[in-house]
Amino acid sequence: MAERLIGKRVLLTAAGQGIGRATALALAAEGANVIATDINGEALEVLARETSSIEVSRLDVLDPNEISEVVGAVGAVDCLFNCTGFVHHGSILESTDEEWEFAFNLNARAQYHMM
Repeated sequence: MAERLIGKRVLLTAAGQGIGRATALALAAEGANVIATDINGEALEVLARETSSIEVSRLDVLDPNEISEVVGAVGAVDCLFNCTGFVHHGSILESTDEEWEFAFNLNARAQYHMM
């Protein structure tokens, strides 16, 4: 481990599983103080038990009020890793209006609000 991120604070969305979880662990291994967020509180609890470098906070990125609360509580960070995302099955031509709206809100609007 190079510990290239010692002293850096990183806010990470969708950290409960998959790429977000792997990223949280990698950032912590590099010395970062990670604030891991996810809508799945249980997954965050499991993650928090793995290393003391990871602080967790449940966050629904589709709720701008929750974003404001979490960001206000976290304070200044050195890096934001917007990992939240969703891809429906099939091509865009096969998606319903509801699937498209959900994907856009999660993949674009929520990212914008986090920034």
